[in-house]
Amino acid sequence: MIRVEDLQKSFGNNPVLRGVDLEVADGEIFVIIGPSGQGKSTLLRIIDTLEVPTSGDVWIGSDSLYSHGDANHHDMRKKVGMVFQNPAIFQGTVFENVAYGLRYRKITSEEMHERVETTLREVGLEGYEKREARKLSGGEKQRIAFARTMVTRPEIILLDEPTSNVDPVTTEKIEEIILYTRKTYNTTMIMNTHDMLQGQRMGDRIGVMMHGKIMQSGTPKEIFTLPATGEIARFIGFDNVFDGTVETTDGHTAVIQSGNTRVYGETTLPQGAAVTWCIRTEDMHLHMKERPGGAGKLRNHLEGRVTSIGLVGPENHVMADCGIPLEVVVGWRFADRVGVKTGDRIWVSFNPEAVHVMPR
Repeated sequence: MIRVEDLQKSFGNNPVLRGVDLEVADGEIFVIIGPSGQGKSTLLRIIDTLEVPTSGDVWIGSDSLYSHGDANHHDMRKKVGMVFQNPAIFQGTVFENVAYGLRYRKITSEEMHERVETTLREVGLEGYEKREARKLSGGEKQRIAFARTMVTRPEIILLDEPTSNVDPVTTEKIEEIILYTRKTYNTTMIMNTHDMLQGQRMGDRIGVMMHGKIMQSGTPKEIFTLPATGEIARFIGFDNVFDGTVETTDGHTAVIQSGNTRVYGETTLPQGAAVTWCIRTEDMHLHMKERPGGAGKLRNHLEGRVTSIGLVGPENHVMADCGIPLEVVVGWRFADRVGVKTGDRIWVSFNPEAVHVMPR
């Protein structure tokens, strides 16, 4: 449905998009995550023809948006709708706001009323037709904006941080509307979000955008368990990310020299390879005593000293110097029971398969 080829965009001497390549399938929800200022909104605005790329092209089906100047823009715009982070709400009633896009299409007044009423029912605003749109709440205004896009039945909907300014209840409602729209109308969607949990809930696939490019794309599971780089790992929430070198390997499990310690990790990278490895805090275990016989099946069993402890909600984040600065998360009940405190000698164990190893 959508193909983006080597898309580049600069504002003056400031390059924002640096060669974006992207394909989105028919009926797919593709979610883009990434730090602020990486070009996520600019990419959507180019697909929506609100910005013109410096170079590169966008294809909707078999039609190019930019190969022939703006010759195709009018017809192509009918296939695309966009919901903004801060939507414009026009003066007038809810009905007039939602019907706005239909007035430029050749449909009867009867069909217009039927489609507006159907769409308002779909977004949970049935009976709001005669209300003054600008007097509604922020969440209701966002649903009006979504209805205004839905009512034209676009093949593609672009969503630019659609829930960033609304409360959790409204966020849940809008997410339900998005999934309903895809299921009912097979609408293809690209969604930018700063909420990575939302990205996991909503996306068939996720793209991580950094440095003006899509640096990695895949299923939510692939993105959040198998990051392609250390930078992506840190962004998606890995607290333990380290550089190292493969010291020895049997072709499946390697010994990695990292800082002043060695860890076992599963990788096919060869001896001498410069690597980055990471592990999630929940995949590690903290012990107050050395395990008899070492780590056993866990293999990694690192001795260290507690350097600090921080309470985050019901969890204690324990920082330990194990030759590398490891962060381990334990429940407050466990922490209270074992009496862990700064300066304690502890051991941290984890399985080699929990260590994700990447080329550095």
